[in-house]
Amino acid sequence: MNSTFYVSDPTALGTPWYYTSAPSLIPGVPDKYLSLASPIVMYWTLSIFFHLLDNYSHCPPFSWMDVERYRIHESEEMKTRNKVTPREVLSAVIFQQVIQTLAGYWWIPDDAQHPPVMSLAEHGRAMQGYAPWVLGVLQVLLGDATAARLMKSYGSHLVYCVYWWLVPTFQTFLAFFVIDTWQYFMHRLFHINKFLYRHFHSVHHRLYVPYAYGALYNHPLEGFLLDTTGAVLAEFFAGSSIRQAALIFGFASAKTVDDHCGFSLPWDPLQFLYKNNARYHDIHHQTYGLKYNFSQPFWIHWDIILGTRWDKPNRPLAAEKRALAAAEAKRQAGSPSPSNGSDLSEDSGVAMEVNKED
Repeated sequence: MNSTFYVSDPTALGTPWYYTSAPSLIPGVPDKYLSLASPIVMYWTLSIFFHLLDNYSHCPPFSWMDVERYRIHESEEMKTRNKVTPREVLSAVIFQQVIQTLAGYWWIPDDAQHPPVMSLAEHGRAMQGYAPWVLGVLQVLLGDATAARLMKSYGSHLVYCVYWWLVPTFQTFLAFFVIDTWQYFMHRLFHINKFLYRHFHSVHHRLYVPYAYGALYNHPLEGFLLDTTGAVLAEFFAGSSIRQAALIFGFASAKTVDDHCGFSLPWDPLQFLYKNNARYHDIHHQTYGLKYNFSQPFWIHWDIILGTRWDKPNRPLAAEKRALAAAEAKRQAGSPSPSNGSDLSEDSGVAMEVNKED
């Protein structure tokens, strides 16, 4: 059966909303430079937002959102528990981003289009190449007769959807999977191997109380191996275009910042959609959680499969610790307990244990 017989002109359906044939997404800015700038812009945009949230949480508009109740650690803990100053963190992050940018500049070809921006006719020929594959899948799933009817009635639409939506979506999720896989096993290796932890990964764990712009605070060698190399591998195995890479790496950068933001925000879409979020990753930064929650930045499947997911109840947030401490103080002072005082008294022991472990 000649599948192309049923796909006469898929270009007649036009192109999706996200596509442009312009030589660059931003006029005058080559896509190569956009892909290099994307993760940095996303990193510092979100970092500045969370820095303002951290320092001005009692001021409008943040106070209207009652963000203090979602703070994971008290602000003072950042000064007393962290073993590195914000200035040192800032310098190290900028240095790592310079390394990443130079590596990306070397890796991405100067023509900046891989695959290149194609004409509509070239896209049509490429879509025709998908027709035999679409037909073959339908034959396996539905049988020859049904596959033939579907291709005859909807062949162009099916190929269009596969070419413009299914394949790019698969490439994006494959890139996420490659990043997650590389990060998990390398991250865990840097914990298992005492030499690697002592001389390299312990740098990142100077931040017992993570904050947004400290997300990429690493030893330069570790940053190159985990982040830069992981990005290169993801782009290579997923076969991403330069524009896909700009989106993928910008999103990964934003996700990494969010995971270190120091707030467990129910209205934050990245924390709502992903179980691998700020509260999940914060456990890994505590002394009791160093052997757990290695997954980053997207999903937690490797932690679940390999038994490294923290499966105990979440520790109290900062506001909950204050409430529990106040209830404990009342109890010890002999003041009348509230109606649920027995529960608070029991939880206050947990809070005291947390403070001791932290």
